[in-house]
Amino acid sequence: MNYAKLDIAEQWGRMNDSIVALVDYIPEDKLDWSPREDLWNFRGTLAHLTFVRHNWLGNVVKDGEPFENTDVVSKLGTKAGIQDVLRASWARVERFLSEQQHLDEIYQGFGDGDDPLSGHWVAFHLLEHDLHHRSDIFHYLALLEIEHPEVGTP
Repeated sequence: MNYAKLDIAEQWGRMNDSIVALVDYIPEDKLDWSPREDLWNFRGTLAHLTFVRHNWLGNVVKDGEPFENTDVVSKLGTKAGIQDVLRASWARVERFLSEQQHLDEIYQGFGDGDDPLSGHWVAFHLLEHDLHHRSDIFHYLALLEIEHPEVGTP
């Protein structure tokens, strides 16, 4: 089935920029803070966001771009490193979004019994995932009573 071209990359890119900028608001001594023991901390949430992007594009879409977990893990020790891996994983997503053929393609999910997924489904799943975890970061900052910028919309 042919779908209309997705015109979300620009807005999504601005959202990714806001996630990267939020890292600056996290105090260095709070990177491993979580409001509860059973919830991810800031660093874990941001690492998860990055790994999920790479995992979907590498293992479901099979975009052929190399990725090593150790490259990301080695950069998670600093806020600048976290920002670098967020930017790099977004660049990979942006390349996927820029090709209509990738979006129109049908991909096999992670398991053999999984239903086939369109590139549009993959894109919107990744967008929803980014939004979800950006909200986590905003909530965590609010719980720590850290002022942060308001979310802008066009």
